[in-house]
Amino acid sequence: MVSGQKIDVFEWLAQSPDLNPIENLWVDVKKAVFDAKLTNADQMWDVIQKCWASILVERCQKLVDSMQRRCRAVIENHGSNTKY
Repeated sequence: MVSGQKIDVFEWLAQSPDLNPIENLWVDVKKAVFDAKLTNADQMWDVIQKCWASILVERCQKLVDSMQRRCRAVIENHGSNTKY
């Protein structure tokens, strides 16, 4: 740090909510992998690819459409956890 300069720091919660819709899709993939009862990495890769390819555009659109509600919930909850 350069002497005499002030650095502005944002208040940021240690565990701030992750609002990125991709996280919901990763949960879908993780569930598919868990449910498949795999025995090797090749099987896992196949399940991941099939699951990812099967995600519908409507699912993605629903997640994107939920962003305003997600942000509002975080603001109303003062940055703390929400149902999202």
